[in-house]
Amino acid sequence: MTNEPARRIGLPWYSREDYPRIREMMVDRHKLAPTYEGWLAAAENNESVGQAAGLQIARIMIEPGAFARWCTERGVEPDSAARRDYAAERSSQNGSW
Repeated sequence: MTNEPARRIGLPWYSREDYPRIREMMVDRHKLAPTYEGWLAAAENNESVGQAAGLQIARIMIEPGAFARWCTERGVEPDSAARRDYAAERSSQNGSW
C-alpha cells in the first residue's frame, strides 16, 4: 500500500442559468443531457463514483463567454475534449487544492 496523494481532477460544471447556452454552443451537444436536471443527476453521480474511487474532485464552473474565448484562443472546437481540457487547466490553477 502506498501513501500517494489522491489524484485530483476537475469536473466540468454548469449553472442552471448557463446550461441552455452551454448546450447550444457545443459541437457535440448530443453528448449533453437535454435538460439541466438530467445533466445534474449524471454529473453528481460521476462525482460520487470518482470520490468513492479516491479521487479529489473539483467542480470547475464553465461560463459560456469565458469558455468560448478559451476555445478561440486555442483554436479548438467547443466539445467534450475542450470541456475536459478546460476543467483540467482550471483545476491546476486552483489554489484551493
